[in-house]
Amino acid sequence: MPHIVIFLLGAGAAVIFKALGAPILRPVVKGVVKGGIVLGRQMQEFASEVTEDFQDVAAEASSEIEDAPKPRRKAKGA
Repeated sequence: MPHIVIFLLGAGAAVIFKALGAPILRPVVKGVVKGGIVLGRQMQEFASEVTEDFQDVAAEASSEIEDAPKPRRKAKGA
């Protein structure tokens, strides 16, 4: 029986909170969501730039390896 009372009190509080709090909370929640979207876009841009920089460094390193003089191998028996 006490569980039903607690449930009904919670449900009643939710209805009252929705009726009174929604007009106040909606702009706050909307601002949080917008901030999340902006942050997500900035993180995507940052990740793209880091990936591009890493690819540039990898290409430079590969080019240096290919351009480096090859070590001479000693002939057998020499």
